[in-house]
Amino acid sequence: MFNFLKFLSIVCFFGFSAFAKDNASQLIAPSSLGDTSTDHGAMQWVLRGIKHNLGLKIGRMEVTNYNDRVIISLANFAPRFSTTARYRESELAQNRQQYLATSEIAPIFEDEVASMELRLEGRMYYGTQVSFYTTTSRLENTTNQNINTNTFTGPRFFPEYQTSTQLQVIQPLLKNRGTKVNLAASELARSEVLGAQYALRSELEKTIAQILVSYAEAEFGVANLQVKQDAVRLADDLIDENRRRVEEGIMTSIDVTQAQARRAEAMEAVVEARTFLSERENSLIELTGTEYNFGMDIQISESIADLLPLPQKDRIDIGRSMLASNPIYLAALERVEAEGIRVAYAKNQLMPQLDIEATLGINGLQDSFGGSYQDFSNRDRPDWSVGLVLSMPLDRSSDRAQVSLAKRIQSQALFTAKQTEVQLLILLDNSMHEVEAALERITLANDSVRHAEDVLRSEQRKLSSGLTTSYNVLNQQRDLSFARTRALAAEVELFRAVTQLYVAEGSLSKQLNLEVTVASK
Repeated sequence: MFNFLKFLSIVCFFGFSAFAKDNASQLIAPSSLGDTSTDHGAMQWVLRGIKHNLGLKIGRMEVTNYNDRVIISLANFAPRFSTTARYRESELAQNRQQYLATSEIAPIFEDEVASMELRLEGRMYYGTQVSFYTTTSRLENTTNQNINTNTFTGPRFFPEYQTSTQLQVIQPLLKNRGTKVNLAASELARSEVLGAQYALRSELEKTIAQILVSYAEAEFGVANLQVKQDAVRLADDLIDENRRRVEEGIMTSIDVTQAQARRAEAMEAVVEARTFLSERENSLIELTGTEYNFGMDIQISESIADLLPLPQKDRIDIGRSMLASNPIYLAALERVEAEGIRVAYAKNQLMPQLDIEATLGINGLQDSFGGSYQDFSNRDRPDWSVGLVLSMPLDRSSDRAQVSLAKRIQSQALFTAKQTEVQLLILLDNSMHEVEAALERITLANDSVRHAEDVLRSEQRKLSSGLTTSYNVLNQQRDLSFARTRALAAEVELFRAVTQLYVAEGSLSKQLNLEVTVASK
């Protein structure tokens, strides 16, 4: 029997360890981001942002935090070993039992007990609680000291070593029964991990989009600054030409003054363009770095216009793809699943606590520690017990309110998911409209530039022939500068609309051929 109980203890120990090990293998490792290198200037900024963006660093740490919470939630299923040692001395007046045991009258019953318990216990996923423990006590007292050596009456051993080994199993039958209830906390923790991963994925897509748009705006800023500087040069050329004509008596000094006023206006536009470019460059630094130094050099090299393809699918197909991959929508659906777990748990807690308890054990008594365990073999059968324990509160209003609350929160999560779906579909439709409108604006803006260039050349020829005034030429120079700026802005608006469309679809990193993950290992 001793060997049988020893075998059970080993099975329990390795059973608990196996449960813990299997669960650990299912945990999601801390987040990681894989970079796919490219030579494009904008993509270098994107890769830098993925690596250094502070918001993404915070998001990765949040995923790791939730991973740790999963491990923490499983602490109740880890096997636990404990040991207890006690020593006690007491002096009591002799009672009848002690007198009958010794047949002697002793005014004071002296008792010394030294005991030790070793316990291994754990809880299974199904709710089963298993305890295996052994207790040994060394007893010295007035009773076992008084052995009559002539008649060999009285106690058999001095001191007495009393040992008991027990295996106890408690199995819930109603409340707290089953893996769904007992693993509810860990499943909720895993749901939070997924939610954090979706949030990180969403933040990642948005950050990439912000970097790309900031790069596109910086590229616009460079080109627009050139346009404004060209307008200054045109004004300078006209000032020189008007001065020459004033000297020749063809024009009056007011024409030179008008040209100078136009140049001052053009220089103001240059200052505005330079400020805009500086702000966009700082935006790139903010999105892609952890440090900032005044006067950092920013290189805007290649054009970003062809980096993203124009959408080829219609709204319905993109909408289907969006609802399957958009992290914000997936996070909303995951919350619905999590609230379902809470509802199931709350319903289970309405049940009464009905447990079946069973124990199996054996005991021994000898004059030595080892002998007390060997005495197990002198028993014909082990000690055992089985019973039911019922417990339930008389007032269930709190538990019923908890179920109602859980159901209501689940309904709110469903409505939130539906609201997110509607908002994303509207965002998708608006993005498609913006792409279509931007394509039309580009065509119209380019036509406007061509017409403005033609009109300016015509006015310049007329001015050379004396058929128009310097004032009209100045107006056409201003119109050409505005038209070129609008054409450049239309290109940026198209890129921003396409980027926003892919962010809504949840496929921006895929369109850029970036292999990006938020969890691995």
